[in-house]
Amino acid sequence: MENVPASSLHASDQDVLMEERVRAALESSAQLKLKVAETQGNVVVAMARLVANAFSGGHKLLLCGNGGSAADAQHIATELTVRYRKSVQRRALPAIALSTDTSALTAGANDLGYDEVFARLVEAYGTEGDVILGISTSGKSVNIKKALERGRMQGMHTLALLGGDGGSVREVADLFLTVPYAEAADRVQECHIAVGHAMIDCIEHIMGYC
Repeated sequence: MENVPASSLHASDQDVLMEERVRAALESSAQLKLKVAETQGNVVVAMARLVANAFSGGHKLLLCGNGGSAADAQHIATELTVRYRKSVQRRALPAIALSTDTSALTAGANDLGYDEVFARLVEAYGTEGDVILGISTSGKSVNIKKALERGRMQGMHTLALLGGDGGSVREVADLFLTVPYAEAADRVQECHIAVGHAMIDCIEHIMGYC
């Protein structure tokens, strides 16, 4: 059945085929997450400890990404500023996703070039002791690399969630996690948000909120 075009099948047979595809997709995602947990769980803990220490010292976290990675940056930032789960009562933690201001993004892209849009915002908001987390499924996003470079210039700690071999972005990250999957960005993104959740859980524990 797998080699038969879905369009030529009856609805019931199509559903069976689609269920097989769903199962394969979820199994692939789960296996990749497990591999990352087994090989880079220590990196997640190290990242969480660095961010937790920054928060405890009165510093903040900046996050940036493109497309789905921008959504992940906003997702993680929101769960830090608002809450991750109801069972943990804590103060709002200062995290800013740099992709949320469309006026700043479009002005930066128009006036400075898209490669500079995040670096310019890091220059505006970043201070020594802050942390910047760049997210790139390819590891090759020039604007993410430039944002981390700018962060380093300003005395910030640099973190990255990457895909494949980490690309050039890994060169400017103090700590980086790479999802070893180069076939498509979807599995990498699925792993990145799971890692983000695990990192938030560790941050809350390290800071004594749970």
